[in-house]
Amino acid sequence: MTFNDIQSNLFEQEKYVTYKSLTSDKTHKVLCTIPRKFQRDSDKVLMWSLEEDKWIDVEVTTVVDIT
Repeated sequence: MTFNDIQSNLFEQEKYVTYKSLTSDKTHKVLCTIPRKFQRDSDKVLMWSLEEDKWIDVEVTTVVDIT
């Protein structure tokens, strides 16, 4: 999955993002959105966690699924 794939899947939409932790063997599943496009191609995607009500940055290579 690329940066653009992730951004287009989440832009103004609420979806679950499943990604692997960089610091452990855990897999996280978080309800997220990207409310506005302010980022360009990068190795990390900044997204709004609807569950935690805060911004999180996720490395593109760790994203497993978006549903």
